[in-house]
Amino acid sequence: MKRPSQVVLLIAGILVAVGVIVVRAMPRHTVRALAADRAPSTVRAPAVMGTFYPSRSAQLRSAVRTYLEEAQIPRPVGDLVALIVPHAGYSYSGRVAGHAYRSLQGGSYDTVAIVGPSHRVRLEGAALSGLDEWFTPLGRVSVDGVAAQAITKSYPGARVNDAAHDPEHSIEVQLPFLQEVLGDFRLLPILMADFSQENCASLARALAELAEDRRVLLVASSDMSHYPAYDDAVRVDKETLRAIQTTDAGEVAATTKKLMAQGVPGLSTCLCGEGPVKTVLMAAEILGADKVQVLKYANSGDALAGPRGGVVGYCAVALYRSGSSTSGRGEDLNEEQGQQLLILARRAIEEYVAAGRRIAIKDLDPVLLRPAAAFVTLKKDGKLRGCMGSLEPSQPLAETVRDRAIMAASRDFRFSRVRAEELPYLDMEVSVLSPLRRVASPEDIDIARHGVVVVQGSLSGVYLPQVAEEKGWSRDVLLSHLCREKAGLPADAWQKGAALYVFTVQSFLSPAPGTEADVKD
Repeated sequence: MKRPSQVVLLIAGILVAVGVIVVRAMPRHTVRALAADRAPSTVRAPAVMGTFYPSRSAQLRSAVRTYLEEAQIPRPVGDLVALIVPHAGYSYSGRVAGHAYRSLQGGSYDTVAIVGPSHRVRLEGAALSGLDEWFTPLGRVSVDGVAAQAITKSYPGARVNDAAHDPEHSIEVQLPFLQEVLGDFRLLPILMADFSQENCASLARALAELAEDRRVLLVASSDMSHYPAYDDAVRVDKETLRAIQTTDAGEVAATTKKLMAQGVPGLSTCLCGEGPVKTVLMAAEILGADKVQVLKYANSGDALAGPRGGVVGYCAVALYRSGSSTSGRGEDLNEEQGQQLLILARRAIEEYVAAGRRIAIKDLDPVLLRPAAAFVTLKKDGKLRGCMGSLEPSQPLAETVRDRAIMAASRDFRFSRVRAEELPYLDMEVSVLSPLRRVASPEDIDIARHGVVVVQGSLSGVYLPQVAEEKGWSRDVLLSHLCREKAGLPADAWQKGAALYVFTVQSFLSPAPGTEADVKD
């Protein structure tokens, strides 16, 4: 018969053994979460931390900020709906990804839905995450469980499958960029392995439906050509990008099929995330996206000093909803169209000052007859002489510029009316506005790029993007001046509930005819 002490030891040994079996049976993300926070089954641990990107938070943040700061992107052409972003190790694709996420600065979204390919786990439909949070060295990201439930209701192929997410990197590598640019956001992670048109279309409809009652950013995670030689990669990727720019998922599928049939040496795929790309293109089209910008293209050969064989391609692409027919400037104007606006503004002021009449709108580029909001700014000897504008596209752009030019010269209460003898010495600037977009926080405002509108009750004020640079103001100083001087509100109203909106501008400047700039040989 065993003594009591032996029984206790035996029971303890059994419990330890059972515990070991249980722990070994746990998924890796649960084990790591349990070790870190004693919160099993709630936090996904990183799969590629320390390999695809730095494991130390300071080094990771520094790398992400460097990629963002180095990115040079064109002016946005509307409301950002979706991005296509690569997912390789940061030393290879981080600079390209930085261009995509630079376009997000100043934005605000309720949910970021990232659709990525499942590289390691085969699955049908799409895999959602049932965990509460995902972890990176920059902190935790909350999973949008409500959005996930909505997707499962409208898309029969959706299943919670954290085993598929557990080893996957295509979504994880996007998170540090989003954490740095957006700060607080909710994540809807979706993995795909079935890239059929039917499956993509079904998921796309569910994502578009989700975006009807919340502000959703769509992200397709995909690299481009895999393993051809450098020059072949550039050719193949450029053709794939041309297909993406049509925003037609069918064209993308047909193009990649054609390219794969060409027998390019080493080429194993044109888009490893073709399903996510097609899905996001379809969803973005339903949501009204009608403009595409290729922000950056490169391949792994550009990051290497050695041989350029067997490279992988990367692109950063943004899809915008321009709303050009009713609510914005649409596509950017070219220089000739801008000059037509400047000539129109000067002639409008000259005719009004001389005879009190408005000139007729005729013989202009049809693009200038589309509705758009604009401001006209007058300066003399480098000092403001008048500025008037509209924030809503309530009339054709040409009429907006004509009427605001006259108002800037005759109705700006801060200045006396412009006199005929001043006309040769007036600099004129026409600023064409994008649609207004409300931001959730002052942190979302990039004063180097955004004009700002503050609204509280019946009071409002606006500053163009040029103001912060001209005055040398910080964001907080600008917002305080905006509230007090432009809106007649307390200087701290922006901190106490006043609504803030942002917009971008495309500006055209004409020096005064009487200045040295116009008479040089």
